[in-house]
Amino acid sequence: MRHGDSLTRATRSNALWGRLVVVLATMTCVLVAVSGAAGSSAPPAGSGLQTALVKAMSSHLHAYIPGALLSSAQQNPKQSFDVILQGSRKEKAGDFLRKAFQDSQQNGQSVDSNQVKRQFAAIDGARASLSGWQILALGMSRNVTAIVPNDTVKLSAVDLPVSNSEKWGWSTGAAVDWTGQALSLHTPTIAVVDSGIDATRTADFGSRVLGQVSLASVLPNSPGDGYGHGTFVAGIAAGAAAGNAGVAPSANLLSVDVMGDSGMATVADVVAACDWILANKSQYNIKVANFSLHASSPASLFFDPLDQAVEKLWLNGVTVVTAAGNYALDGQQSDVPFAPANDPFVITVGAADIMNTLSAADDVAAPWSAWGYTVDGFSKPDLSAPGRYMVGPVPDAATLAAERPDHVVAPGYMQLGGTSFAAPAVAAAAALILTQHPDWTPDQVKGALMVSARGTPAATPGSLGVGELNVPLARMVQTPPNPNAGLAPYVATDANGTAVFDSAAWQSAAQASAAWSSAAWSSAAWSSAAWSSAAWGSAAWSSAAWGSAAWSSAAWGSAAWSSAAWSSAAWGSAAWGSAAWSDAAWSSAAWADTIRGDAAGDPGVTRSPITPAEIAQAEADLGIVDAGCDPTQGGCTAPLLP
Repeated sequence: MRHGDSLTRATRSNALWGRLVVVLATMTCVLVAVSGAAGSSAPPAGSGLQTALVKAMSSHLHAYIPGALLSSAQQNPKQSFDVILQGSRKEKAGDFLRKAFQDSQQNGQSVDSNQVKRQFAAIDGARASLSGWQILALGMSRNVTAIVPNDTVKLSAVDLPVSNSEKWGWSTGAAVDWTGQALSLHTPTIAVVDSGIDATRTADFGSRVLGQVSLASVLPNSPGDGYGHGTFVAGIAAGAAAGNAGVAPSANLLSVDVMGDSGMATVADVVAACDWILANKSQYNIKVANFSLHASSPASLFFDPLDQAVEKLWLNGVTVVTAAGNYALDGQQSDVPFAPANDPFVITVGAADIMNTLSAADDVAAPWSAWGYTVDGFSKPDLSAPGRYMVGPVPDAATLAAERPDHVVAPGYMQLGGTSFAAPAVAAAAALILTQHPDWTPDQVKGALMVSARGTPAATPGSLGVGELNVPLARMVQTPPNPNAGLAPYVATDANGTAVFDSAAWQSAAQASAAWSSAAWSSAAWSSAAWSSAAWGSAAWSSAAWGSAAWSSAAWGSAAWSSAAWSSAAWGSAAWGSAAWSDAAWSSAAWADTIRGDAAGDPGVTRSPITPAEIAQAEADLGIVDAGCDPTQGGCTAPLLP
């Protein structure tokens, strides 16, 4: 989540406490015990009585109190806050304060007149210095309409079991995955098809690298990860080292090594990796496969073997996530002609530049992040994730570290940029979705990720897909739309009884009618029904903030497939001539440029460490009040601090 895109509203915070079962009789007893003059006795900090009182008072609030202020008052009821009290517009400030303070005293907390710093004429209210206890007591008064911070509210950050010192992880809302509850989840395995994973890095991966298989035909290929790229990708997805947590530190990993120490591979090796995953997915519980690579020859889903291989995975229950590529120039439309990013089924991920902020409002596509149409007319990427100035693990002896020593930020860690490092963030989110919905299809996972994506108004339309990864909301989707609905009629069964995409049938439909996709991509498919309170399972996560306007036909309509992009030129002999299919075109060199481009995409090292204040605000926005509780699951209550 982002500062400025807060999920925490007063209604959410009040509902958070309101779900607690606290009987009114118990509340009355504890209020009597602490009544008296301002600053008088209160339950001992951290005691069961204090906890019960805070819960009871919070469950009977009538006034609007912003989430950050309410959370701070609940966690630190003895702390003093500079606030503005507001009452009914029909009363004078003096009358309002008298009634409000009477109510507060009846609720167990009196307020001295010297705590009022100023009464206002423009509003029926006043500025006051109040303790957390007094804020809760006044918030219970029906004469108080709102209590808001006058200036800044001091937040107490929650010390999570794992964390990340860079902004990128916080900007996705991944902090909800760093709680004790989330870390205990049995998250399925992510297959990392790359240059290998250095499983000896136990601080990063513990014992969660379940296996390593080497299919690389380009030698030399050192054990583990001689190049370093795959370890970095794995760290973004599932790292757990102090200050370098990935999106899903609970996920298991399976290394499928297709690249030698030089970062080179062949298409045949990557297709073989798909075969291996298909054959072993049940044994290792592989439900997500990440491909942070792509070919260099333009391809159509009709002929490309890699497209057909990833489609086979997708249609057999493996969610495929792939990088869009790093060949755009200065943010201009580059189109996406290369496999597997060009495949309409899979989740293609672009790289966002978060502009060193936690808000999505200023995010744009990294200048080299590929976007546009495939040769078959499909718009890519599908969504985006942070991908610029990323810090991740790389073996000290890896080729990447030797090639780019200026990008080494600490022993065993580098800062790199590329869509290769945006993709694993989305792959990790996909694995977490499948933790909660193990029976979901890849289409449903894709729908959940896309429908929950955050808007990026500063970005060129289409450059970041439908928006940017929003981990907590993606995990909370209950009824996802199907972004591949237009392709479903063309899924058939092959001679082996497995699902395959009948591209010839799709071609006939597309040739017969350029509007074949209009029904599949209509705004109805992305209606507000997906955002109802029933869909989110909790009224605390209001659909109002995520209305259907975000999914209007203009945002995700006919532009999702373009007949103009699918022009006759794409099928000309020049595009599909013998040169395009020569041995040279499919050689290992086609893969080297992609991986090397990721490493060299950003000159120099630009750190974006997160500040303690930003952490505290991000946690408040996410509703993280307890290091052991995952707010996406509901029912989290703040442990009271001394």
